[in-house]
Amino acid sequence: MAEDYDRLILKSLSGTSTKEEQERLMVWVAQSGDNKRLLEDYKKIWRADTSINVPEFDSLAELKKLEASLDQEDTKVRTFSPSLSFIFKVAASITLLMVCSFLLYQLVFRSDMIVKESGGDKIQFSLPDGSMVWLNEKSKVTYAADFSSHERLIELTGEAFFEVTKNPERPFIVRAQQSQARVLGTSFNMRAYEDEALDEVYVVTGKVSLSNANKSDQMIVLHPGDQGILNKSDNMLSASSETNPNLLAWKSKRLVFRKTSLREVAETLEKYFQITITVKNPALQKCRFTSSFQDPTLEEVIEAISIALNLNVVHQNKNYTFDGDGC
Repeated sequence: MAEDYDRLILKSLSGTSTKEEQERLMVWVAQSGDNKRLLEDYKKIWRADTSINVPEFDSLAELKKLEASLDQEDTKVRTFSPSLSFIFKVAASITLLMVCSFLLYQLVFRSDMIVKESGGDKIQFSLPDGSMVWLNEKSKVTYAADFSSHERLIELTGEAFFEVTKNPERPFIVRAQQSQARVLGTSFNMRAYEDEALDEVYVVTGKVSLSNANKSDQMIVLHPGDQGILNKSDNMLSASSETNPNLLAWKSKRLVFRKTSLREVAETLEKYFQITITVKNPALQKCRFTSSFQDPTLEEVIEAISIALNLNVVHQNKNYTFDGDGC
């Protein structure tokens, strides 16, 4: 689980979360059964629930009883044998103390973390070491305020382009939920949305090592023009030098198609405009389209494709259907 949701859960349990934070937490919980079960586990720990029917525990009263027993005849050897229920009561109190300590760490000592979120816009900013970051829509990066004091660690959800200031003594690391990119000084793009099946890294300059965050022995080195992919379903890494020319379209605001199949065109438009496209007639998938667009609108691109390939286009909200006789 991403570290941010640990913090959201603990703030919710302590009653200190904002309305926005509570809504984010509920959306995350609804995404999977594992998330829901983890929230329930946190609730049990928070309530110090030992899953055993134990009477209410009054720690002060129990302590006084213990002191009284120890104050009796000094010359008499006594053996103190606490009951099983007493042991579980103490264990519950210790568990609650540990949770409270962890919450204090998260809310106080972690307060030096800096979070940048793009929302529905694309944003650009610089890091403390001078590195530049371009953040795509619905993306977020998190890093420590003392970012350049040791290793330069960034946590990413979504998509970002990095121009990294070279510093051999302090590696630059971008960590997603299942993948990690490590560089010294280079420029590269990383896409790691939580709801997508692939984590992708595209290198423009320098070298990047892409590794599996869950399997430390899996790592590939990427050079300029290479694309590295982590398939989340099987945790396998792969690399390719035959990359889509529109991998950086979100940053350059330029779409380029050169005899590109309609299947690939649709995939590119889905990412660029954040829409869903269905090609109804399978025969259309291999039809080729050639054109380029600078800072395009969805309407002009759809119109150009429909005219070039004689398509019938139907859309409702952000769902588009392409149909026609084929090519």
